[in-house]
Amino acid sequence: MDRVLEDQHSRLAPDQKLDDFFNYFTASTALQDLDLDIDELRDGIVDGSHDCGIDGIWVLVDDRYVSADIARHANVRAGKIELVILQAKTASGYQETAFEKLHYHLPLLLDMNRNIADLAQSTNAKLLDRTGRFLNVLEALASSFPKVFVRVIYASRAAEGPHPNVRAKGNRLAAELAKIASETKCSVEYLGAAELRALSARGAVVVSELVFTETPMSTSLGEGYVCLARLDEYYNFITSPNEALRLELFESNVRDYAGRTSVNTEIGETLKNNHREDFWWFNNGVTIVAEEVRIAGKKIVMKDPQIVNGLQTSHEIYKYFQGSAQNHRDRCILVRIMVPPKSGRARDAIIRATNSQTQLPPGALRATEQIQKDIEESLQRDSYYYERRANYYKNLGFRLEQVVSMSRLAREYTAFVVGEPHVALKLPESLLLDDDHYYKVFSVENDLDLYRLVLDVHIRISEFLNSYREFKTLLGDTSENWRYHLAYMARFTLTRLRRPTQRDFLNVKIEHLSDELLEQMTGLLDRTYRASLRGNRTKGIDRVARSVDFTHQLRQETISMRRFKIDH
Repeated sequence: MDRVLEDQHSRLAPDQKLDDFFNYFTASTALQDLDLDIDELRDGIVDGSHDCGIDGIWVLVDDRYVSADIARHANVRAGKIELVILQAKTASGYQETAFEKLHYHLPLLLDMNRNIADLAQSTNAKLLDRTGRFLNVLEALASSFPKVFVRVIYASRAAEGPHPNVRAKGNRLAAELAKIASETKCSVEYLGAAELRALSARGAVVVSELVFTETPMSTSLGEGYVCLARLDEYYNFITSPNEALRLELFESNVRDYAGRTSVNTEIGETLKNNHREDFWWFNNGVTIVAEEVRIAGKKIVMKDPQIVNGLQTSHEIYKYFQGSAQNHRDRCILVRIMVPPKSGRARDAIIRATNSQTQLPPGALRATEQIQKDIEESLQRDSYYYERRANYYKNLGFRLEQVVSMSRLAREYTAFVVGEPHVALKLPESLLLDDDHYYKVFSVENDLDLYRLVLDVHIRISEFLNSYREFKTLLGDTSENWRYHLAYMARFTLTRLRRPTQRDFLNVKIEHLSDELLEQMTGLLDRTYRASLRGNRTKGIDRVARSVDFTHQLRQETISMRRFKIDH
C-alpha cells in the first residue's frame, strides 16, 4: 500500500506533504462510489489546526453532494441524508485517542442548539461551516422524513485490524451519533493498508456490460444498436457491486435529478403497476453513447458509456429496486446505444440535444460551447487539463493541481481579473455559472493566455501559503479566505496599476510574484483582517472575507502601500 501511495503522491501531487495527500488519497479511495469530483473531495477536507480530530466531512442528499448552495436540495423530497466523517492517519495502527476526540467533539458540533461563538474558539471555520451544512439540510428536509445515515471512516496504514478496545470505543461513538436525529443509523468503517490497497486497485469502471433480451437491431448509418433489456438487468448496469448508483454514467447530470415531479411520479407508478403491460410501452427509454461497442453472446459490452438521455427514468428504476421491486422479470426498457465519431463533435451534439429538455447542473450545457473547447485546448498546451466534462481528467490520473474544473477557473478568474474576491468566495456554483456572471469570465473577446495566467497566479499563491503555514498561523486557518484575496492584491502588485486592463495582465511575469512580495502582501492582508474584526469578533473571518466592504478596504490599503509602487 505504501508503494501505491508513493506512486500516486509523486504522480498527482508531488509538491504536497505526504500527510496532506494521504487525506485526499483516503477520501478519493473510500468515497469512489459516490463519484465526487476533485473540488468536492477537497471541499470536504477540514484537516488543520482546531480540526477536532476530523480530517474530512461530506454531506449528501440522495447520494448527491451538498455544496454551499443547499437551497437546491431544500425543495426535494429526500429519501436519504448521509454524513460521511473521515479520520485519516498515516500511523501504522489504530489508536483509541482518535475515537476519544470524535466522541467529545462531534456531539457538540452536530447539536441543533450549538453555540457557534463558543465553538469558534476551538474549531476551525471550515469544520464549523461543513457541520452547519449537515444541520441545515437536516432541518430543511425534516418534512420529507428522510433516513439519516452517519458513516465514520477511520483510515490508517495498519497492517492488522483494530484492537478490541479501539472497536469498543468506535461502537460507543456510533451509539452516540445515532442520537443525532430519529431513525439515524451510524456505522464505523476501518480501512487499513489491505483495504485501501484493494479499493485503490479497483478504480473507476470504464467498461460495462448490459444483458439484452433479444438480438439488438443495428443501424445502417454509423455504429449503433437498439435493444430491449430487462429492468433487473438494467438496474445491474447502472449500479456498482455494493448497489450504489453509478454516477459516472450520467455525464454529471445526475446531480439535477428532478425529484418528485409529476413526470417522475408517473414513471414510478408505471414501475409499480401490477398490470401485464410492458414498461417500455409507456416510456421513451434511455440513450447511451460510448467510445466502443461489441456484442458478446447475450451482452453488449461498452467502453466509457454515458447515459445522455433517460436520467429521470434511470433514477426511478434505481429507487424502485432499492424498495420492494416486483413484476420486473418479464418487463423491459428500451435502450439506444450509439458510437459517435472520434472527433467528439457528434457526441457533444447528442448530449446537448438529448438533455436540453430537463433541468441541468450549472455549466453542464456550457461544455459544448466553442469557448470551452478553446480553453481546454489552450490550457492543455500549458499542462493544465480543463474538465469540460466532470471527472474526465481526474479518472485518467492527472495531477490534482493540473485538473481544472469550470467552477474553479471561474472563481480564480473572478478574484484576479474581475477583481471580486468576495464574489469568488460566496457565490454558489449555480450563480457562479449563471448567465449574469458567466459572461464576465468566459468571453470570446478574452485572450486565452489570460486563463493560464490566472491559474499560474493561484498555484503560486497556494504554494506560498503551504510553506508559510509551516511557520506562521493564518487567521481563521482557512486558506480559501487568503488565497482569493491575495490573488486580488496581486492584480495591483504585479501590474503596478490601479485599473489594469487585459493587455496589462498579459504583460505580467509570474516570477515577479516572489516570496518576499507575497510575504509583504500576506502581512498587509493579516493586518486588514484584524482591523475589520477589531471590536466585533462575532462577525468572524468568513463573513468579513465575503464582504464587498472588505474588498474595497483591501484595495485602498494595497494601492496606498508605497513599497508596492502602484501607479496612482
